Amino acid sequence: MTFVDAVTKAAEFSGIALPKPEAKSPEQVSHTQALYDINDKTCTFFEKQLQLPENKSRLDYFKGRKLSEKTIKKFRLSYAPDSFDLLLKHLEKNQANLKLAEELGLIQKKKDGKNFYVKFRHRMMFPFFNVAGKIIGFGGRELKEEQQPKYLNSPESEIYKKGLTLYGLYQAIQSIREQDFLILVEGYFDLLRLVEAGQKNVVASSGTALTDQQARLMARYSKNIYIAYDGDGAGIKAAIRNAQIIENQDLSVYIVPMPDGEDPDSYVLKHGLSAFNELLKKRTLPIEFQLDQYIKQNPNPSLEEKDHFIADVLNELVLFKSASKTGLYIHHLADRMQVSEAMLVSEINRLKQRRARFNKARKNNDTHEEKPQQERPAIKRGAYKAEEGLLALLLNAADETQKYVANHVSINLFENEDYAGLYDHIIHDIEENGKVDVQKLFENPDLNENQHLILTKLTIDQISNEMKHAIGCIFQLKKWQLEKEERDIQNHIKVDNSEEAQMHFTFELAKLNKEKRQLNKDYQHDLKLYRSDDD
Repeated sequence: MTFVDAVTKAAEFSGIALPKPEAKSPEQVSHTQALYDINDKTCTFFEKQLQLPENKSRLDYFKGRKLSEKTIKKFRLSYAPDSFDLLLKHLEKNQANLKLAEELGLIQKKKDGKNFYVKFRHRMMFPFFNVAGKIIGFGGRELKEEQQPKYLNSPESEIYKKGLTLYGLYQAIQSIREQDFLILVEGYFDLLRLVEAGQKNVVASSGTALTDQQARLMARYSKNIYIAYDGDGAGIKAAIRNAQIIENQDLSVYIVPMPDGEDPDSYVLKHGLSAFNELLKKRTLPIEFQLDQYIKQNPNPSLEEKDHFIADVLNELVLFKSASKTGLYIHHLADRMQVSEAMLVSEINRLKQRRARFNKARKNNDTHEEKPQQERPAIKRGAYKAEEGLLALLLNAADETQKYVANHVSINLFENEDYAGLYDHIIHDIEENGKVDVQKLFENPDLNENQHLILTKLTIDQISNEMKHAIGCIFQLKKWQLEKEERDIQNHIKVDNSEEAQMHFTFELAKLNKEKRQLNKDYQHDLKLYRSDDD
């Protein structure tokens, strides 16, 4: 049977009503199938290249990573030759539609606008599969240091959406269902190493920021997720961040503590699968992992350092959808940090009330707004103007200014949700590709109508003295954020006048004053450092 027929038959047998797919015209079906066919022909070509005698060193690349022929074939690992036209000739020989191959990002038109050249050249190739086993895209790893980027991925297309894809899921589905848990790793070789060693219920996020859609995709096969990311600083931060995304999909998530400087690939190579399974047994709840890491890095924290950490954790917990899990985590936090659980509950309720007020105000603003929708980007509030300025700089400014903004701004500085969403997409693009592709941003289906209107305006904005503008916008947003926190604390003091609360919030106000003084100092320093001749 075909995949669809098999699923239909299984659904009838088990009494499950399948959702009806959207009707597609014969032209749409043939177009989609043609995309799959071109990817499969391309993968077959890359596989044959890997086996050629002249490319033996490329096959040795995988074997040098201790991968067997069985694993290489299972994942269809391969090699894209160092040629601008070999794949092109192969596609032409097989009567492939070159326009569709261009749509898939396999080839690209030359400057003359007529002829094509191959995009994946001299790279080790990792095909991406959908859950039906069809190839939807490719990841290509560089073989020379001067090649950029290190990993070149297929662009999004009708059949490939990177935010909906997990590397290795197709090969892991049966094992995940049998074992009822899933191991999430960072990279291709982490996954391949575990599979080679016999641990097959593994998927990889492939270095990209995890999305809600990917978390929901995992939930279709198991509710139990074990995150086994690299044991370095970046891996630890990513594990904590992605654990929160997974938890908000009502899944049970644990973090596997990897030793310093190790990743699943290197650890299994050195110590074997049995040792890795011992690490799985030591898995911890994300809050316990976060606390362990903090205490490890700060064995004797000052009161100020401890309070700052607690505030960070509470700002994460306030976003949790599960009240019971929030309560459990507050209990852990109070116990390990040796603070009053009641005080933490009071603080998180304050944060929730503040968030609710903001959402209510925004909803009322949208409901009672009399101006037409297209005029919404023209909001003149100071904070929104500063947010708008930073987005315009990220889209249009010189590299130095873009880098300065990216290094000094985080999403929690944004009040306007449309601007915050745009910032998230832009920063992700910069982290992933080193620059912003404005055209692809316009085509992003996740952006709402208002965000498209904002984007149109920002891409034509002209800003003089870019660095000074960036420094000013960042200073204003950080200053307003500190002032809002100060007002919230002062209001809270009026409500809760217990001795314990008074001591806590007095300390908070002192800390905020210190932060404001430092902010002013940093602002003056950066202004002086980047002062232009015109000033």
